[in-house]
Amino acid sequence: MMLALVKSHGRALELLHEIRNAGKDDADALFNMGVCQRELGDIGSAAQTFKDFADRFPGHSDGWASLADCQVRLGKFEEGIGSADRAIKLDSSSQPAWTIRGDALQRLGKLPEAVADYKAALKLAPADGETLKKASLCLLQLDQGSQAIELCRDSLKVHPEMLTAKIGADWVLSKLVPFWHVPMMNDEERNKAYYDGLESVVAPEKVVFEIGTGSGLLAMMAARLGAKTIYTCEAVGLVADTARKIVARNNYQDRITILAKSSQAVRLGTDLPARADMLVHEIFSSELLGEHVLPAIEDAKHRLLRPGGEVLPSAASIMIALVGGDDLGKSLHVAEAFGFDLRDFNAIHPRKQPLYREDLAPVLLSDGIEAFRFDFRKESTFPGERKQIEITARKEGLCYGVIQWLRIEMSRDVRYENHPSRRRPSSNWQHTIYGFEEPIRLAASSIVSVTATHDRSRSWFELAA
Repeated sequence: MMLALVKSHGRALELLHEIRNAGKDDADALFNMGVCQRELGDIGSAAQTFKDFADRFPGHSDGWASLADCQVRLGKFEEGIGSADRAIKLDSSSQPAWTIRGDALQRLGKLPEAVADYKAALKLAPADGETLKKASLCLLQLDQGSQAIELCRDSLKVHPEMLTAKIGADWVLSKLVPFWHVPMMNDEERNKAYYDGLESVVAPEKVVFEIGTGSGLLAMMAARLGAKTIYTCEAVGLVADTARKIVARNNYQDRITILAKSSQAVRLGTDLPARADMLVHEIFSSELLGEHVLPAIEDAKHRLLRPGGEVLPSAASIMIALVGGDDLGKSLHVAEAFGFDLRDFNAIHPRKQPLYREDLAPVLLSDGIEAFRFDFRKESTFPGERKQIEITARKEGLCYGVIQWLRIEMSRDVRYENHPSRRRPSSNWQHTIYGFEEPIRLAASSIVSVTATHDRSRSWFELAA
């Protein structure tokens, strides 16, 4: 047993075989043989040993729990649940049995039941970080991230310094509430563009339906501008709950209704009394399409907006330009470093990269080109596209690829564009670089042929073959 404690499981198993008298009921020797076999990775032998132990000593809950553990590891999930049940019946405080039972249920896809067992285990051992992780992941899969956060916070009440719980709560928050929310709220240029766009179309009799509540900022803008009623939907429950608090804090709760569901789940006549006069949306990603904006707008226009209703933004474009710059190039391509040729690494470096750093000073080598435009007001469907774009260089330089940004048309006279030539102190939309396999040297008036593709949810740009 001392050898097992110092992780010398092979030698411990040899000695246990030597000292064990198979004809006698030597519980400690038999149980520890199973432990050593399990630690050595011989799960099949360990399962048989623990089965022998459970048959000989059926009143020991540890034996049934250990057997359940081996059965689950072998993929025998139903048998594992049965053995865990025997352990729990003998001792309801058997934390390993509850955790193993949860593991089996999770592997069978029975997530609510698995969560219940993990919670039972955590009540017995609040500092068990591995069980906390498993429970949190199951809750996220069940779209119950708020409960995962509460579970982490409950563990912190008992163990305030538990790092797993602190990091876990923050990790779950990062999955539910991406980092771009706060920069978006602080983007004054974007906010003014939305406000000016709303001001041009909102009227006192209008009913507004918004996709993507977020903080409730746009809904409150519409209310301030006099909209009769605003219905706004938010798929993340935690964000929807927080938006309700913000709306109430600003005294607009009587005119703004927040629906904690995706727009596709909103039901006319139940959630939304009648078709809205105006559709407002703000679910653009930095590449425009990443938040499934096209299917959401298609569905909302078809079901939830009256014919001829206003749409804001009314259109949006994916813009591109040839890009270079020595500082930027050092983040995109490597030739040599410290006298060594490292060029082969470029073959495994991702071509598509978000540009989080505005200090890299990208140099635009061409005018901006509208790669794709989506007219949300006039069109009702938006199929995928593929085209070839000829781009004329306006200055010479080493071109590393194309840089992509957004142009958003709020209304006829109001437009927002996060052009790369203008640095902004705060923005939720980053530029994206689509690098070429190798930089190309351009002279002024050189023409570069780029293949542009989007599949309704992603875009891609590369040198034409």
